[in-house]
Amino acid sequence: MLKVECCVSDIPDQDPIAFTLMDRQYKVNDVIDRWYGEGVIFFKVKADDDNIYLLKYNKLQDHWDLILYQNPRRLDSLPFVELGKHSFPQMNDNKMDQAQSFH
Repeated sequence: MLKVECCVSDIPDQDPIAFTLMDRQYKVNDVIDRWYGEGVIFFKVKADDDNIYLLKYNKLQDHWDLILYQNPRRLDSLPFVELGKHSFPQMNDNKMDQAQSFH
């Protein structure tokens, strides 16, 4: 279950300042980005655990959803695959002619 706390103010659509997810409370250290959709607001936040969370607020239903969780440290540990001239096998002219004949 997700519960989001926002700054108490008369201004609508306040940024989240904390949220509780599965009985653990997280403080929002930074709102990285926000964007608006039809009846919804998305908040990309960095929490006090240094992870990134994408939270969606549905204004019509007054309901919050967790859309994405991202651990930047884990992304750094993923193998890097370089795309370039060695990514795809090169075809000689004869194979290119054969491939184009099927179109």
